[in-house]
Amino acid sequence: MLLDDTWVAIEAFNDQENTPLLVRYRPNLINFVEAGAYLWRMDVIWTYEPVYETLLPLPEIQDYMSAVEDALVEIFEDDHQTILAFVFTGEGERWWAWYTTDIDIAGERLNHALAEFDELPIEITVSDDPEWEEYFGVMEDFGEEEE
Repeated sequence: MLLDDTWVAIEAFNDQENTPLLVRYRPNLINFVEAGAYLWRMDVIWTYEPVYETLLPLPEIQDYMSAVEDALVEIFEDDHQTILAFVFTGEGERWWAWYTTDIDIAGERLNHALAEFDELPIEITVSDDPEWEEYFGVMEDFGEEEE
């Protein structure tokens, strides 16, 4: 299967606090959805100390998050076993949403990739999401803002 690495990046705002929320998502993953093999979503959430009024991470933390993301993409997406669908950053958290064919293999690969880093302030959860409801919710909520 071909993985289209096109990304849409949007800066949205929290309605209540009017703080920025950075959203990135891949709009062209329908072939992975239709494959019917990516039944689980693995959420990796990094909690950080936000910068004052923006609630975004400091630049050096953003750089470190990017290095972690790159390591995960390299180990997960080489054979398309696990695919990064969207990323949210804001309000003290970065949330990576990965869809996977096998949660046990994904967990092993995650541990392997993160072994090169110091201990990270992350939480990992797994959800059954065979219909990719969360992904389509992101597309619905942010797709109209695409430029």
